[in-house]
Amino acid sequence: MRVLGRIISFFLAVLLGFWLASADILTGTQAGEVMDTIVAYLPDREQVYKLFDGSSADEIPEVNVDNNVNNFTVGEEVVTSHNEVDYAIVEAAIVELTNELRQEKGLSTLTQNDMLRAAAYVRAEELEEQFSHTRPDGTDAFTVFQEEGIFYPYQIVGENLAMGTKYLLEQEMAEFLFQGWIESEGHYANMIREEYEEIGVGVHYDGEMLYATQVFGAQR
Repeated sequence: MRVLGRIISFFLAVLLGFWLASADILTGTQAGEVMDTIVAYLPDREQVYKLFDGSSADEIPEVNVDNNVNNFTVGEEVVTSHNEVDYAIVEAAIVELTNELRQEKGLSTLTQNDMLRAAAYVRAEELEEQFSHTRPDGTDAFTVFQEEGIFYPYQIVGENLAMGTKYLLEQEMAEFLFQGWIESEGHYANMIREEYEEIGVGVHYDGEMLYATQVFGAQR
């Protein structure tokens, strides 16, 4: 106990000495010179950071978060935190579900058309910027047929849009989005419209939301 008491007394004396030194009370005295010598051998703030994490206070790396794509960067390295989506599975499932619905209603099934599919993919990507039947440039949805490489001389066309947080596998996500169309009067009417003969489906995933577009049509 006597030894412990001496240790405690020593530390209290040191703390008192530091306080007196910081207050400049000991400046110019022998005791003050001793305290200055002790402080000179203690690590400063910069050195303490290096002891703990290997970086100085001004060198601690920043982590930048990009909420749009759910990625984060550390220095120059980019780490992707989401899995890719197999668009073909979602696309095929939506086409199949749409044709099953039409068969139940006694209607002809829709044939997949490459031009409608190309248009649907353009529109699906645009939905990330603006979820609307109006395109990001302010024009109507069907100006997509004026895009280079997309030619569809239509007699009648229609469009269904859907979006949802990706939390299921591709087949289940397709069913989830399709069910939303079923429960919406206008979208449902498009899927069972007798005049339509062809279909194209486009899919886009931004790392969080899954977008899907159905484009229906009949050529002249």
